[in-house]
Amino acid sequence: MKQLKVFGAIVFIAVTMCWLMSCEKEMEPAKETHQLDLLESDSLRMIKLGKKLENPYEIHAFRKAYQKVLDSMNKGALKTGKAFKVKKKDTSEIKPNYVYIRFDPEDDLQENLLREHRKLIFVDYPFEYEDGERYHKENPIKKGERLSFYASIPIGAKYPKSIPHKILQKMYIPEKDSRYSKGKGSERWTMRGQIDDDTDFMNHVIEQAYMDTDNQDLLPEPLSGEKDGGCETCLLGINLRSKWKPSGNVQIYDDNLGTSTTTRNVFSHYEYYDCPDTRKEFHQEGKKFQCKRAVYRKETYTVAGSYVPINGANILIRDTWTLDRAIADAQGNFTHKTVRGRVRYIIKWDRFEFSIRDNTGHIQAEDKGPKLYKRPWNLKINGGRMKYRGQIFQAAMHFYYHDIGGLTRPPTNGFWKTQIKIAAIEKNQGPSSTKMQLGHGTFGIAPHIKIKAYGEPSERVYGRTIHELAHAAHWRVDPISWDNLVEQGYIYNLGNNNPGPAGASARRLMESWATGVEIFLTNKRYRRLGPKSYNYQRTNLQNRRIDNGGVSKFYTTTFYDMSDSFNQRNEYGNAVPMDRVSGLTWRNMEKSLIGSTRWEECREKNIAISGQSSQIRELFDNW
Repeated sequence: MKQLKVFGAIVFIAVTMCWLMSCEKEMEPAKETHQLDLLESDSLRMIKLGKKLENPYEIHAFRKAYQKVLDSMNKGALKTGKAFKVKKKDTSEIKPNYVYIRFDPEDDLQENLLREHRKLIFVDYPFEYEDGERYHKENPIKKGERLSFYASIPIGAKYPKSIPHKILQKMYIPEKDSRYSKGKGSERWTMRGQIDDDTDFMNHVIEQAYMDTDNQDLLPEPLSGEKDGGCETCLLGINLRSKWKPSGNVQIYDDNLGTSTTTRNVFSHYEYYDCPDTRKEFHQEGKKFQCKRAVYRKETYTVAGSYVPINGANILIRDTWTLDRAIADAQGNFTHKTVRGRVRYIIKWDRFEFSIRDNTGHIQAEDKGPKLYKRPWNLKINGGRMKYRGQIFQAAMHFYYHDIGGLTRPPTNGFWKTQIKIAAIEKNQGPSSTKMQLGHGTFGIAPHIKIKAYGEPSERVYGRTIHELAHAAHWRVDPISWDNLVEQGYIYNLGNNNPGPAGASARRLMESWATGVEIFLTNKRYRRLGPKSYNYQRTNLQNRRIDNGGVSKFYTTTFYDMSDSFNQRNEYGNAVPMDRVSGLTWRNMEKSLIGSTRWEECREKNIAISGQSSQIRELFDNW
């Protein structure tokens, strides 16, 4: 927290006091390595940005398509089998079975209530658009407004009716109709222009509805090749008889885990040969001229880093106006429920407890994948915005859902509380920051945490996220003392690097705790996935000099030093702290934060916990 953003006058309100604290780390931003974003480069090709879709399943649109197919049969344009009962067909059988709905929560409590309905899958932009971030860029949230959330749900399904909402459309989705969803074990395809049963008829209606709404590109491609005699249009692409399960695997490149081998073509030499006879200008007076071509050799080399699974990634699939969700396992594998059509794969960077936001901090971050039919999405993320968001997501997943050695987790989603929002800021201007308040609500859409580490090595993005979440967890352990530390350490001195004795004591305590947790949990993660010898930034910051300005003055390694058995002075000399303390547990050190608003108070509590009086005094006195 070398800097503090001060927005005008500081207002203290008894019930809803807000504090802004910011953390600036000791490292300089490093150049981005292996940052080739596979999906961003293809985004314009894969997604029709800005295109407003029409809903083919909207009840009136679908009935219109139904009637068109029925009229074509009656006119003889479509052939029907002997067993098919044309006379029994009319639009009255098309009754709504789903609704397209918008929720408009008025406060954090209502938004949290919406999220607690785990079966309700929603996005924060209308289904008429495929690119949420593009939609919000063109339709920005105004000051004081909140996000709305869009979903499609079966008629009769339970949902939080106390939240303001509006049913935008009633729909008939044949894929969700029990008459077609059961299947009979046959995957017979429908011949175009031929209707032998109700399923053939409905396949034609679906295609007609998609064509009427200019969505034919969203249908599966018609079969071609040997199966239908090479005819590319004889069979319909949609087939209610044929089911498949979207699935796949998602991995991310980590710059600091292991090594990888890669192969590239390297120029070797030129190869000379007689130019072809067709080039007559080179064959004057019977002379032949030489041409040359480059010859390359393959060269394999080793680079730092490797791919690792994104455990817990939230993978959505979108089938026009319906959504489904699957969570990736520890190997990065995911499998969805059965569908019939083509689906768009999406990574939504959130879980129930936290949400990674886009660069503005206001919008849910998500990244689009391809639209596929009967094909898995095997994604390897190796750069750009998607990698940055994935690294932040991994750190948040760790702090909220994985082993943290007995520490308290950051604030959780629940009654009078809301989901923690973490902004993935892509411009590294100023320090990362954390803001907490009573109930940790956000008065709308403002993020609690802002991470500013775009382009830095994986371990540093991970570590910075852990650091900020450690502040949020500190607030949860003792919000009153934490608020006091922020006021003394930052607010009263406007974030000055010379905050006075009381300010320095408070700032050193809160930043040293977050720095210790940053080292501890980052080591825990990398040692689990990689070598046990891994050390955060190679030295666990043990080579940090005592007199190295604001960073060393406030971001000390004191808490990590009390837990380890390594005395850095023996390794790095007198310029680094003397550390003869060892063996304190993180759970006990966390207890020393309760009621502590000064560096010295925390010192005395750790002495009482450990009994290592002289060693702990010596360690704390380094600063």
